Amino acid sequence: RGGHDHRALTWVWLILSVAALYAAATWWGSVLLFHPPKMLPNTVWPGQFGLSFEKVSFRSSDGLTLAGWLIPAKIPTARSILMCHGWGDNKGDLLKRVHPLARDFNLFLFDFRSHGESEGKRVTLGIEETRDLVSALDFLKKTRPEWRERMGLFGLSMGAAMAVRGMAEHPDLRCAIFEAPFVSFSRVVARFAWNNFRLPAFPFAFFAIKTIAWRVGEDPDASSPIRFAPRLPSKPTLFIAGELDRLMPPSEVRFLFEAAAGPKEYWQVPGAEHGKCWEAGGEGYQRRLKGFFDKHI
Repeated sequence: RGGHDHRALTWVWLILSVAALYAAATWWGSVLLFHPPKMLPNTVWPGQFGLSFEKVSFRSSDGLTLAGWLIPAKIPTARSILMCHGWGDNKGDLLKRVHPLARDFNLFLFDFRSHGESEGKRVTLGIEETRDLVSALDFLKKTRPEWRERMGLFGLSMGAAMAVRGMAEHPDLRCAIFEAPFVSFSRVVARFAWNNFRLPAFPFAFFAIKTIAWRVGEDPDASSPIRFAPRLPSKPTLFIAGELDRLMPPSEVRFLFEAAAGPKEYWQVPGAEHGKCWEAGGEGYQRRLKGFFDKHI
């Protein structure tokens, strides 16, 4: 009898220990997503590329001050592009990839909340950042209405996910390029956990997502690009995937591309890892971006 009770108690303690371990791990996972470990400092500026610019700030709908740059085209025009950076990056990191476009297009780059020079205490991979994109479009409508009337979108990684929703909800935008967008919040969290820590989707990612939903107060997957891709307007879009991208692999980008409505193109950049299409693609990458925006803005 005593041995039986001892074994039962051992199993209870084992189960409780495992439960406590996963509770701690899922809380840590949610903290990791809210506060990226490798937030890039803003060390890149338009002047480094010989670009004139205006430093601006504007308010998000929930009261945060967001920082941005208005960069007029070297050849005067009303054609403009709103740029959306990725998780843990900033507007300067994105500018080093796309600055050649400033010859022919006005560029508006801004830092999402809790990135770069913008205010904010957490990153939510698009749950709350949607407000920032809408606020950026509203700011342009008030301050540069001529830019807003002839505007395209470019988004990278998290920024691409935001751009999918932004395009779906603002059909007056002329066109959009989505580089390495994720399909859904759940899938990207699960892949990040496995790629970086070899933690399985269940139970780690599953409970981490539940914890995030509880902390934010809404379902993260409600903001996922797969919810908005079928609602894209009949405007040109280009989906870009990196051949060697382990976080948003070509199969994921292709899946989202297939779900998207409207006229669309798909391009896979050979040898490109996540966020490195511009390095791997070289001048061909710049020509592809410029040719797309030339044609559709």
